[in-house]
Amino acid sequence: MTKPLIAPLDSMAAWQGATRIVSANADLLIAIAGVFFLLPLLVGAVFIAPPVIPPQVTQQQLAQVMQDYYTRNLPYLLPLSLFQIVGFITMLVCVLDRSRPTVGQALRNCAARVPAYFLAQVLIGLFALLLMMVVSGVLLGLRVPAPLAAGAGLAAVVYPLLRTIMVGPVLGVGRTHNPIMAIRASVALTRGNTARILAFLGLAMVVFLVAMSVVMMVVGLITTQLLGAENESARLINEAISALLYSVGYTYFVAMLAGIHRQLTADLPRPFL
Repeated sequence: MTKPLIAPLDSMAAWQGATRIVSANADLLIAIAGVFFLLPLLVGAVFIAPPVIPPQVTQQQLAQVMQDYYTRNLPYLLPLSLFQIVGFITMLVCVLDRSRPTVGQALRNCAARVPAYFLAQVLIGLFALLLMMVVSGVLLGLRVPAPLAAGAGLAAVVYPLLRTIMVGPVLGVGRTHNPIMAIRASVALTRGNTARILAFLGLAMVVFLVAMSVVMMVVGLITTQLLGAENESARLINEAISALLYSVGYTYFVAMLAGIHRQLTADLPRPFL
């Protein structure tokens, strides 16, 4: 039995598909993004103090500051992260499920899909960590400088993450709730398209980060002039606008994943995941 052929990804068509998805489902996506992305970020901004990084900090000190931050706030960060995962899967169900579910129906459908997605991400994360350790360890054994070995280990992680990036859309379509099957389907769908997916999503991320940096720089200047640099209200305003921009960007990211999935599966038989 021959394997189904996956057509090369057309980045322009994928972007046009993503914009059509956002336009056609704007009401649903705004509601989901507001509840599952914007709200958790606002709650985090109010109740979780940002890490205090002293000037001229060393790498070891920075690592300790971040470790203390995540250790102290893990009971709050974990539920907020799970909340965002529910929103992520709910969005994908709304835009990919051919039965056109409402937000309420999509949430009920998430009951089996969210645990499957979480387990898939745990498996992917463990594999990526193992790969990073192996690559870095081999290079260190060959007497490659530690920074280069660490950088190579991190770079090696990108490939498996790209090959499994369709796990969410596969689960959103709803033909499987098995995390292993979802990973296998993602690997099959991304075969031969890894570089194209990286270029498409990487370019979109760069554009978003540049635009967000410019907006936040302008907002920061305005709030500093009006309220002062150390004013708590200024910080909350900055955090709120940052959360809003992140929610918009993440919504488009989900739509881009859905657009990629639709394009890659357009010519495949329906039973294919």
